[in-house]
Amino acid sequence: MAIRTAALITRKRPIPAKHELRLVSRGWDALVKEMGYADATRFVMLLDKGSGDSVKYFRDLWQDASAKEIYQKMLARRQKISHK
Repeated sequence: MAIRTAALITRKRPIPAKHELRLVSRGWDALVKEMGYADATRFVMLLDKGSGDSVKYFRDLWQDASAKEIYQKMLARRQKISHK
């Protein structure tokens, strides 16, 4: 995964992949909640410019969802956040 922090990279005992994925997922949710999808995406892409495969990352993130489904999820999330 392209998104890593120095703590994850330098840790003596490797973190199992499922724990990394859970951490990334929680971090992504926090970013989206605070910044919205567009700014969260821009932020993530700025973290590790020039390395990793952002296309693969977002393909994995959204899996087989269509653009319409992604858009509907974004609207639903925005509406959920605005009602808090």
